[in-house]
Amino acid sequence: MKNSVIGLGKLGLPFALFLASKNQNVICWDSNEKIINKIKKNISPYIEPLTSEYLKKYNKRIVLEKNFDNLIKYSEITHLVLPTPSLKDNSFSNKYLIECLDQLSESLLKYKNKSHIINITSTVMPGSCENIFCNFLKSKGLKNEKDFIITYNPHFIAQGTTIFNLENPDFVLIGSDSKRGKKLASFYKKIYKNDIKISLLNTKEAEITKISINSYITTKITFSNFISEVCENIKGVDASIVLKTIGKDHRIGNSYLGVGTKYSGPCFPRDNKALDYFIKDKVTNSLPKFIDRINDSQSHRITKRIKKIILKEKLTKCSIGILGLTYKEKTSIIKNSQSHDLIKELRKQFKDNINTYDDNVEPDSQFLEKYKLLHFKDVKQFINKSKILILMYPSKHFIKFLINTNKKIIIDCWSIIDEKKTSSSVYKLGQYF
Repeated sequence: MKNSVIGLGKLGLPFALFLASKNQNVICWDSNEKIINKIKKNISPYIEPLTSEYLKKYNKRIVLEKNFDNLIKYSEITHLVLPTPSLKDNSFSNKYLIECLDQLSESLLKYKNKSHIINITSTVMPGSCENIFCNFLKSKGLKNEKDFIITYNPHFIAQGTTIFNLENPDFVLIGSDSKRGKKLASFYKKIYKNDIKISLLNTKEAEITKISINSYITTKITFSNFISEVCENIKGVDASIVLKTIGKDHRIGNSYLGVGTKYSGPCFPRDNKALDYFIKDKVTNSLPKFIDRINDSQSHRITKRIKKIILKEKLTKCSIGILGLTYKEKTSIIKNSQSHDLIKELRKQFKDNINTYDDNVEPDSQFLEKYKLLHFKDVKQFINKSKILILMYPSKHFIKFLINTNKKIIIDCWSIIDEKKTSSSVYKLGQYF
């Protein structure tokens, strides 16, 4: 099946490269000339593992197209990988998808009777495919199932491991209100050589499934943080051991069950809030809203621990070092990360220096000035200037830096540092002190 991809963002480009790696010729389009120019030079516009390597290896199968007509004329399926930003009410905006469908409708009118598959991969609110996208195309004079088919096919990926996740999915989710949606399922079976589980639902079921899966994961993370906080208040108890043992039950499993910080990033928080918006006139009690409330308290919890440590260590003045600004390793997103949230909480109570270090990204001056932060490019200087070091996300080289410190105070938010290997004092979330 011939493919075209619209949107070469942080998911769109890796997805196009994934298809190219599976011997597919992919026609690609993006409105951002800076992105296009970098791709032409085989330079990845983003911090994302494997993207640069795949660009160099599979660039001959990527065709950068300027003409929308050719996306329809020379392909059988067009994947829409476009942003659906959250609105103030926490629902998702369809603005970019509608603008794209408006342009595509003109091309579809020129090449009628193709039953062209318009595959929506962006996360959307339940009911969008049937009630909004399909009706929009029909309003342009196009016939459903004759001129086009709408399918919903969101990807379960995490930035920093996008291509790996695309290559190794637990299953492929497809939503279709047409029997012809099976064509997309057949396409994926060929891509994965039949070694893949495919769930073919109607579009509403698939739309609900997507945000519900992420919401369930946030529930599991929040449960972990809840147990971690309980264990912090009981002598002789280690939350990491308790949670690991809970995960041995096959009904639960260890994935996302462990000591850590709040959930953050571009997907989990917004999908959880979107589910809360979707159910507000359908159920009495909102689990997503309750989960969010607990999650929002996690930075305050860490701040309380810091204050307790300062009293215990009898520190009159200290500089705090935030090790890791992005929401996870090998990403560049600082906004609304656990570190961003903690810095806001710390600044309410601490006037002393707050130092930052992250080798994935250099924060802009506006961010640094707003919270009066000192950012270091050299990790040794960062450590030297910080008395308290807070590990904000798991990273092997961060752990190595911390183990080699001397007479520092380390707050291990993930309970992964072996305190026997360092000359510094280590305080772990999930443990009493």
